Amino acid sequence: MPAPDGEPRETEVRRSAQRVLTRHLRADDAAHWPELRLDLAGATLVDFDAAGCTLVDANFTEAVFTGTTTFAGATARGRLLLDAATFGDVVFEGLAADGEVILDDVRVGGGASFDGGALPGGLACRRASFAGPTSFRRVTFGQPTSFDATRFEDAATFREAVFDGALSMEHTEFGRSANFHSVRFTNMALFRWTVFGAEALFDRARFLDAANFGRARFHSMASFRDTQFSRPPQVEQARAVADPGHRWPAGTTVDRLDDEWLLLVDR
Repeated sequence: MPAPDGEPRETEVRRSAQRVLTRHLRADDAAHWPELRLDLAGATLVDFDAAGCTLVDANFTEAVFTGTTTFAGATARGRLLLDAATFGDVVFEGLAADGEVILDDVRVGGGASFDGGALPGGLACRRASFAGPTSFRRVTFGQPTSFDATRFEDAATFREAVFDGALSMEHTEFGRSANFHSVRFTNMALFRWTVFGAEALFDRARFLDAANFGRARFHSMASFRDTQFSRPPQVEQARAVADPGHRWPAGTTVDRLDDEWLLLVDR
């Protein structure tokens, strides 16, 4: 039975309205409205399901998404604006976006998955916060991508991702493991002042342009096993806890600061 305040009824009304809306956004539905531009800035959405939808210049700025949100298999044409939005769990798996995707100042309270996405227009994800496990496995990033000042509180993986544009992760914080296994960095990759709170894994990654880890902090084991660099990476003033498990890039100069910390310097 609905509670006296009618909240469950309101929630069901929201879900019904959302289902009607997303029917018009699916190209394979008879009710499809092509070229519909969606503006839900500041809206409150419950278990929003945009799987398989076509989103044209969609604006979800400062929207509040509760429950589980999915954009799995969606196509975004033009910019996809999600800046300052709030999520519970969110799924972007297989998202194809030809314009820039904006996730600046986003807050995700649960898990987030972008696996298999194609973002040739680039991604802006600055000052964002991800509380749960976050995955960008096999995502292809095109134009310059930024995660500057973003916080990953749980494990984050970019395994087998491809960065065809420049990547900036300056002042980014990883609370748990950061996995960049077999990632390809075609353009410059900046990890200056990045904080790795647990394992930092770059095994078999390929850096085809400049890589800069200056003043980064490695609070646990760092591994660059079988990592390929087109030129020596810059590591000036990066620090790492003394850990026998470290696997540094060939030629890295490591000095001991004290019993707990190591200092990395450029040759």
